[in-house]
Amino acid sequence: MDKKSISISEGILTVSFPGELTIESIKNIKGHLDAECSSDSVLAIMSDLSKVRFIDSTGIGFLVSLNSRMKDSGKKFYLLRPSEQVRKTLELVRLITFFTIINDESEISV
Repeated sequence: MDKKSISISEGILTVSFPGELTIESIKNIKGHLDAECSSDSVLAIMSDLSKVRFIDSTGIGFLVSLNSRMKDSGKKFYLLRPSEQVRKTLELVRLITFFTIINDESEISV
């Protein structure tokens, strides 16, 4: 299985989660992202969920928390190409409209 990756370019922090977005997959990245969220050099976070096959309540809570923190600090948070499974889960819990969903990196505005 591929590992999650984090990269920063032109003020946009991109996080890719392959496989699953669960308590196990986010525990090591959470601290790093918490620090980056408060950095003045990060203007937006783009979470690539195109390869996520499963998301649990912890994963959903993690995304909600990141989205809220970014908005509270006047920054942007995007979900990039969420997989069909992620879309279905977010629709089921009625959070699909809570997020800004994009299909291409060019849709980002900072």
